[in-house]
Amino acid sequence: GPNGPDAQYVARFFGTAQRDFAARLKWSSTPTFNGANHEPTVGIKGPLNVSAGPGETIRLTGSACDPDGDTVTVKWWQYVKAGSYPDRVPLADAMAFDIPFRVPDNARPGDTIHLIFEATDNETPALTRYQRVIITVS
Repeated sequence: GPNGPDAQYVARFFGTAQRDFAARLKWSSTPTFNGANHEPTVGIKGPLNVSAGPGETIRLTGSACDPDGDTVTVKWWQYVKAGSYPDRVPLADAMAFDIPFRVPDNARPGDTIHLIFEATDNETPALTRYQRVIITVS
């Protein structure tokens, strides 16, 4: 239901999905590629599955570009519900492409921490794409 355990995650992605739908409608009525907005391309430099021990710091590097030449803003965030590590993790400079990530000292071997790299262009409608990195505690 609207107040169920998944409501906050549905709400997190709802606006993105609606803007994506609006852009796709525009694509269907625009005769040229340049006449409509297109989503940014996102990626991670390095593996999408990383193993690291408690207290270890790893570097995460995202990449993003936009086919229309739009300005792209990025941010990293923890997808808490997807991982098995129960606490929130601090992310230093979460609005940067390249961030250090320190595995929490209290993380246990086998815990997973899911971090999302999100990129959004500055067009109308603004379009967002995501890439996930999974850190498994060793």
